Amino acid sequence: MKRKLSWLLCGTLLASLLTGCGGNAGGGNSADSGGNIRIGYFGPLTGGTAQAGQAALNGAQLAVDELNAGGGVLGRQVEIVSYDDKSSPEEAVKAATKLVQVDKVNAIFGSLHSANVQAAGPVIEESQTLCVAGGTSPAWLEQGYTYLFRSISNSTISAKQLASYADSQGLRRIALFTSNDEYGTSGADAFKEACSSYDIQFVAGETMTNGDRDFTGQFAKINVASPDAVFIWCLGDDLSAVTKQLRQSGFNGTILGSESYTLPEVLENSGDAANGVCFAAQYLVYENPEDAEDAKMKDFLERYMAKFNAAPESDNAFRAYDGVMMIAEAMEASGVDRGPELRQAYNDIDGYVGLAGTFSYKGGNGEGIETMRIFEIQNGKYLEAE
Repeated sequence: MKRKLSWLLCGTLLASLLTGCGGNAGGGNSADSGGNIRIGYFGPLTGGTAQAGQAALNGAQLAVDELNAGGGVLGRQVEIVSYDDKSSPEEAVKAATKLVQVDKVNAIFGSLHSANVQAAGPVIEESQTLCVAGGTSPAWLEQGYTYLFRSISNSTISAKQLASYADSQGLRRIALFTSNDEYGTSGADAFKEACSSYDIQFVAGETMTNGDRDFTGQFAKINVASPDAVFIWCLGDDLSAVTKQLRQSGFNGTILGSESYTLPEVLENSGDAANGVCFAAQYLVYENPEDAEDAKMKDFLERYMAKFNAAPESDNAFRAYDGVMMIAEAMEASGVDRGPELRQAYNDIDGYVGLAGTFSYKGGNGEGIETMRIFEIQNGKYLEAE
């Protein structure tokens, strides 16, 4: 069912936008006047997940630079209009509202947080603005929105891969440890559903609040349950502390984790505690492009590092790059820069090869890719699991 955001609410939000959304609004005309094509971005640029948000913005900017170097889109140059959603659903609504009503962007990439995408969904749908997001929770594409799309597999896909892996390894007794937000809850639910096809028992379930750093009580209960594996699903900036404390609590078994384990800082900060972590992912964040086996990924990393003088600090750079490139693909295919025709053109993308793999959105209700691999961490290295 299509949700609506009342114009009264939009008006109330707009009243606070100028003070609540700092960012790079930039110059340029709206699409209607034939000026630059404007791609909006909203994501975390301050706070605990700022590195992930900046990596996504960098990935989007790299895509825009390459599009402009090739002549732009529809014969026009492309620019980014960005706002900080501060990892807050309320701020995400403010940012999305300003992007569509004040900046009048042609399309949007954002946010990284599923709860923020879900909160901003009514604003985006009401404005008929194409939005591609990087959040992995399946929930925000189950609300009936028609202008929202995802540039990565949802957590249901990784949950299915992890459940199959757990079964193949004989991991029968599993404990859950997740963040108590929409991301953690949806990840746990997807994993439990995926495990229902196997002889797997859940022996404990504990949660945490993002930013917590003391998990003594939760891990004591998990260890009492004697699990074969612990399923961890929380944001990347919490993973290092969670992983180290779980090992320090005495658990030495397999950790089944989220795609956030691809973050270089998690690998570095977790040290030996990350040994035995298994996770599903579509790509890895390589510090050295030469380590990338996929030629397309190697080429992307070389270009990214040449522009930003460092490897991406999050795989969100890949998600945003793919998203912006597919927005451009839909514009070129349809010959329009906004509205229902652009949405339909994006929905018709079939066979586009991006960094994550081959995308097909036909009949996917905003979902475009379902391929993933299982990786294991051993001695500071990522290895493809047997």
